[in-house]
Amino acid sequence: MAGPLTGIRVLENANFISGPYAGMLLADQGAEVVKVEMPGAGDPFRRWSGRGEEILPQFAAFNRGKQSVTINLKHEAGRAAYLRLAAEADVVLENFRPGRLDALGLGYEEVNRHNPRVVYCSLSGMGTVGPYRDRPTYDAIAQAVSGLWSQISERADPRPIGPALSDQITGLTTAYGILGALVERGTSGIGQRLETSMLAASLGFMAHPIAEYTMTGEVSGPTTRPRRSQTYALTGSDGKPLGIHLSSPPKFWKSLVRAIGRPELEDDPRFRTKNDRITHYDDLHQILADAFAAKPRDAWLAVLGEYDVPVAPIHDVGEALDDPQVRAIAMTETFGTGDRALDLVGFPIRYARTASSATLPPPRVGEHTDTVLAGAGYAPGEIQALRDAGAI
Repeated sequence: MAGPLTGIRVLENANFISGPYAGMLLADQGAEVVKVEMPGAGDPFRRWSGRGEEILPQFAAFNRGKQSVTINLKHEAGRAAYLRLAAEADVVLENFRPGRLDALGLGYEEVNRHNPRVVYCSLSGMGTVGPYRDRPTYDAIAQAVSGLWSQISERADPRPIGPALSDQITGLTTAYGILGALVERGTSGIGQRLETSMLAASLGFMAHPIAEYTMTGEVSGPTTRPRRSQTYALTGSDGKPLGIHLSSPPKFWKSLVRAIGRPELEDDPRFRTKNDRITHYDDLHQILADAFAAKPRDAWLAVLGEYDVPVAPIHDVGEALDDPQVRAIAMTETFGTGDRALDLVGFPIRYARTASSATLPPPRVGEHTDTVLAGAGYAPGEIQALRDAGAI
C-alpha cells in the first residue's frame, strides 16, 4: 500500500538529528527522501560516537527509509547537480547555519528560480535574526536557552538528562510545518519558504510553563507539574520502580489509599483535597514510599490494577520493548533484508487506507548516487565524469 505522501520528493540536505528526523517522518508517510551528503564521511552523525562503523544506532534511528547521494557542494559541477535535483523536488529541507547555502548559491532564491513550486524549509539553531543567529547550536544549547532544561533538571544541580529533546521536538515541528505548506500548495499551486529553529520549537513545546509565567508570574521547575498532576515515582521491596498518576478525579485518590490499606489518609487534613495534596506533596510521597517498600513491584501492580489506579512499571528500554502492550501495538519494524535488516522503531500513526512504505534500511554513504542522478537525466558517462572531477 502506498503512503499518504507517495509521489512527494524530498531533497534533504541536513545532518545530525533535527533535519534528518523531519525527513524520516516524511519518508515514513511514503515520500521519496534523498539525503545529500558530502563525499567521503557523509553525515557527521555516522561516526559521532567515535566507533568506525558506517551505520551506528544514532544514525540508523533518524535515517531509515532514505536514499543517499554524495555531492560536493563546494564544486561548481556538484552545485549544478544539486540544483538539478532541487528543480524536481517538492520539498527541500536544510539545517545549516543561516546564510551558508545562500553563500554557495544554493539558497531559497536560487532554488525557487529553478522550481517555483518548491516548499523550501530552513531549520536553524537559534533563528535567522537576533544576537545568537550565528552561534553553533546543538540540543543542549537549545534546551538551555529555551528554559526546557530547567523543566527536567534541578536548577541547583543542573545535569544533562535523557534524549535529545530539543532536536527531536524540532524535527517533529519541522515535519508538521512542511505538511502544512504542501497542503497550501495544493490550493495555490506555488511553493513557499518556511523557517523554524531549535529555539523556536523548544519554546513552542514549553506552552504550559510559559503560560504559567506570563499569566501568574510563577517560574516552573521539574517538580511543578508532578505536584499538580499528583504523579509519584515509587519503589517496591524488590527495588523495581513504578509510577502512579492520580490526576484530578477524586476516585483515583480514594482507590489508592484503600489499595495500600491506609483509608484514614482520605480524611487527613493534609490530603483531604487535591490542593491539600499538592501543598503537602513531599509528606504524601514519603508516606507512599514507606508503604510501597513493603511489597515487590508486581504485587503492587496487581493490587492497584484491581482498584483501577493509574499505575505502570517504570521500564528501561529493554523492558519496554518486551512489554505485552508494546508488542501488541507493533511499534518495531524490520527495515531492509538479509545482512542489512535492522529492527527499529516505526511510524507511530496508523492510517486506515494508506500505509508507511519506508522499508529501506539506513543508507550507506552515497549508496544511491548513480541511481538518483540517472533519474535526474545524467548519462552514465556524465556521472563518471562528475566522480572523476570530485563533484560527487
